[in-house]
Amino acid sequence: MKKTLLMCLIMVFAVTSAFASSEELLEGMGKKAVRGAVNIISSPIEFPYQIIKGFKNGFEPIENEAGSKVVGTVLGIFRGISHAGGRLGWGFLELAGFWTANPEDNEGVGVPLDAEYSWEEGVQYSIFEPSFEEGVKPIGRKLVRGIGNGFFGIIEVPGQTLRGASEGNVVKGVVRGFWYWMSRGAYGLGDIVTVLAPNPPDNPGVAFNGEWPWTVMSEEMEN
Repeated sequence: MKKTLLMCLIMVFAVTSAFASSEELLEGMGKKAVRGAVNIISSPIEFPYQIIKGFKNGFEPIENEAGSKVVGTVLGIFRGISHAGGRLGWGFLELAGFWTANPEDNEGVGVPLDAEYSWEEGVQYSIFEPSFEEGVKPIGRKLVRGIGNGFFGIIEVPGQTLRGASEGNVVKGVVRGFWYWMSRGAYGLGDIVTVLAPNPPDNPGVAFNGEWPWTVMSEEMEN
């Protein structure tokens, strides 16, 4: 535990020292850590709240009100379990990985949580709309992103090094490369472990400067 904390502190120091906009980096790290801690603590709220939502909203395909509320309540139980698990898992990712860079957002990747925090009403996502086939596609995209980041994140090291050289700051490129590599590994593992669980639609930290680990390498090779 002490070694892990020390490594995180070293990484934070190295990254903030290499980047001019250290204020932006520290702000993003702070927001990520706070939201992660809040989601870990508040994740159990999702279970009863989703059941209440299920009873309140019902299940629209069923026209009979009583039947709709019964099915909605049952689905609310399963939604409560998945949302609590997703919020807890993503909370640990953001708290333990507060120092990481992250994907710009999770738009279309993974089933979104109803709201940023568990006590907010938000909007429920349905895997049955517009069709079941379309509704589950974000789950597949999350798995693909997790595999891409988790297994190929190391490509960031040569890619960012080349980018740093073209910017006239090789040291910055090397530091950024290793930071992105470790960050993509953390988010890749997070995506794979929570692939069936909901996740936030946004990420509060500093975003990668490429969608995939090989994006920057490809761009630099073309130049």
